[in-house]
Amino acid sequence: MVVAVDGPAGAGKSTACRLSAKRLGFAYLDTGAMYRAVAWSLVEQGDSLTAAENVSNQLSRLPLHFGIENGSLVIYHGARQLSDELRQPEMAGWASRISQIPWVRAYLTRWQRRLANAADIVAEGRDMTTVVFPDATVKVYLTADPATRARRRFLEYRAKNIEVDYTDLEAQIRARDQADQERSLAPLRPASDAILLDTSALGIDEVVDRLVEIIRSASTSGAPQ
Repeated sequence: MVVAVDGPAGAGKSTACRLSAKRLGFAYLDTGAMYRAVAWSLVEQGDSLTAAENVSNQLSRLPLHFGIENGSLVIYHGARQLSDELRQPEMAGWASRISQIPWVRAYLTRWQRRLANAADIVAEGRDMTTVVFPDATVKVYLTADPATRARRRFLEYRAKNIEVDYTDLEAQIRARDQADQERSLAPLRPASDAILLDTSALGIDEVVDRLVEIIRSASTSGAPQ
C-alpha cells in the first residue's frame, strides 16, 4: 500500500508521516532527504550544483545507496550513513536547486518506486501524488500558512542547536514555495484527488490522528474517503 503525501516546506510532513507510519507499521519514505543526499554528495565531491549537464553526468558515479531499514529510509554514501549532514539549513536550497534538473528527478523517482515495492509505505515530498505515485491508494496534500511553517522550522533548528534568523528563515520558505510552485518540471500542487489537510491550527498529535484515520479508512475501502 502506498500513502503519498505532498506539501510545502515546513508544513510538518516529515514528523507527521514518520509518526503515522510508525503507528501503522508502515515504512516511512522521506524523499526530501533523497534530494538533499544527491546535493550533498555532489558538493562533497567538489561538483557544481549550477551546471545541469554536469550534474546529470555525475549521477551514475555517485556512491549513493538508498534502502529501508527498520521502517525508515537509510542513505549511504559509500560506507558512510548520512544523517545530520542532510539537515543543515543550506541543504533546503541545494535540494531545491537540483530538484529542477530532469535527470535528478528521474534518477530519484526510479529509486522511490523501487523502495515502494519493498513494503507498505508513507512517502512524503513535493510530487508524490502527482508524478511518483499517481496511483497511490491514499493521496494527501498537507499544508500550513507560511508564518506557521517558518515558526515550526525555526523551533526545529533551535532544538538541534542550529542558529538561524527567523526573518531570513521565513523569507527562504516563501522563496522555496515560489520556486517549487513555478518550476516547469513537476511543480508543487495538490493532485486533483488528494485530500487537503491544513495543519496551521493543529498540533502534531491531531495531524497524526487525522492521517491515520484517512489511511485506515482507505485500507478497508480500497479508496480514500
